[in-house]
Amino acid sequence: MTTSLITVTPTPAALNAADLTPAAAWSRRVRRIGGFIQAAFAALWLARASLAIGGRTGDILIAASGVAVIGVFAYAITVTAGTAPRPAGPQARRIERSVTIATVIELVAAFVLPVIVIAAGHSDWVLPSVVITIGPLLLYLDHLVHIPRYRPAGWALTAGPIILVATMSGSALAVTTGIAAGVILLGTAAVGFHDLAGLRPARRPGPASPGTKG
Repeated sequence: MTTSLITVTPTPAALNAADLTPAAAWSRRVRRIGGFIQAAFAALWLARASLAIGGRTGDILIAASGVAVIGVFAYAITVTAGTAPRPAGPQARRIERSVTIATVIELVAAFVLPVIVIAAGHSDWVLPSVVITIGPLLLYLDHLVHIPRYRPAGWALTAGPIILVATMSGSALAVTTGIAAGVILLGTAAVGFHDLAGLRPARRPGPASPGTKG
């Protein structure tokens, strides 16, 4: 009676985060943690657009959005576990501070800009004024930890609200802004999770069931 072992050969994509540079390790963490945040905000934007539409169309949109968001969250929880542990070391901490500061600045801007546009008498600009704060954050994160997929989303969320404000108003502006921002953020999050799915650590070799030879 002999016992055989199953050998799993690790791939380069399955390198442990400890073997990565701090920037590469934080790139993984930003895609995972940031992806969850993006998906959550996408849900809020899509819900806001659904409420602005109202009626049966709004109900259909919010139902479809709910299914999409739940699907992305379920996928992320399943495929990204263990792919983005918190990096350690001096350089990693500097990157973490930069990410934190940039995020705080975005959150402050997201509160301040709506107050400014309301005071200026443009209450229908509230949603675009919040969305436009997300674009520069994504562009900065791409610059900091190299996530090229954030670049088109960042530019779209920076220039898009300006174009929409210049061409729309009222409920049409709210609906278009909400749907566009929701789709971009949810898509960006999903793509980031898909990237991480290929980086999951290889499974450790385990004993096979004993068998009888001959």
